[in-house]
Amino acid sequence: MRCPPPNLPQGAEVLQAGGRGGTGNFLFLFRNETPPLLLKVYRYRRSRPGEFLKDFSERVFEGKRGATAEIRCAVEKLSLDLWTREGFDVVQRVERPLPAGVTDPALWLTYYEAATLGEVLADSSRSVESKLPLCEQLGESLSRRHTRAVELQEPLLIHEHGNVKHFLVAGNRLIAFDLEHGFKPGFPVIEAVTRELSGVAQSMARTDLAVADPFLSAFIAGYKNRNLLKQAIQQAACGGGLVGKIRRWRERSRDSKHGKTRVMERLGQLVGV
Repeated sequence: MRCPPPNLPQGAEVLQAGGRGGTGNFLFLFRNETPPLLLKVYRYRRSRPGEFLKDFSERVFEGKRGATAEIRCAVEKLSLDLWTREGFDVVQRVERPLPAGVTDPALWLTYYEAATLGEVLADSSRSVESKLPLCEQLGESLSRRHTRAVELQEPLLIHEHGNVKHFLVAGNRLIAFDLEHGFKPGFPVIEAVTRELSGVAQSMARTDLAVADPFLSAFIAGYKNRNLLKQAIQQAACGGGLVGKIRRWRERSRDSKHGKTRVMERLGQLVGV
């Protein structure tokens, strides 16, 4: 079933126009605002039955809060506000009325004209030496945030989709974004930490496999909570019970060399676990 696109708000340009059939989020950019603003409009991403099944799976089997447009908007709002209160660098939410004609769930966000960390690390015109401080900086940032998540037992302080493409390089800042999925209250924080670490480490290594070890070593140097890092590496190797075993088997079958489990194993070798 085709979903009609939202109306183009006055003064906006389309930065992202969803996917096939009108599904998927829309991003509207308002360059003339000071500072420029982004309107993120949350939409369903698949057929209605598919959306129902995905939402059911996330809530019942995956320990997440859900996948409907309404839930993703609410989760992102909660996450952005929490990360901001705790002092972590994240895109800023702006309180203002939605434009006329926008009826889907939506949030106003500050817009940053910046490349993602994934794009920077993959940029062959930049020297490896210029990239290593960014890997170390990301490690330091995740270490502080993960430590606080453990202290509070708050899984919303963990990025559910850990990946270097979800951090903007804005001057000397690494700004996290895309927090529309999140783990439920009570979800084991060490498991959430492990999932973010494995996603970040894998995506970092894949930006340039020739220098994966220097990138990972710099990341480790920044991750000051070495005990938590070692716990996550051990969790990646043997935690999660039956579900964890199935996940590791699937990852190895899809990518035996550079899957998340293999990259976490390499992280363990570099740490000395």
